[in-house]
Amino acid sequence: MKAGEARAYVRCADDESIWRELDGLNLVFHRPSGLTHMLTSPLPEICAALDNQPVTAATLLERLSARFDLGEEGDALAALEAHLAELAALGLIGSQPCAIA
Repeated sequence: MKAGEARAYVRCADDESIWRELDGLNLVFHRPSGLTHMLTSPLPEICAALDNQPVTAATLLERLSARFDLGEEGDALAALEAHLAELAALGLIGSQPCAIA
């Protein structure tokens, strides 16, 4: 991602992954890559807050803030953007450039 480039994030198709909870971990089998990932909080909650409509990190932060105490907005947004980049790199969510008005 280029510096200053806004991104939009979207949940991947349901048939691309299989989710199972095991002893507080979420195991995710990613069918396209054939890899299984172990996720801990807050990554499963972030994935669950996404849907099939692309949203920016700021919009997603608003959704998550309604359900969780996320602390200072600036710190929370930076942490969320890092988590989103990690999930996108794993192929567990989609990411695309977007224009911010």
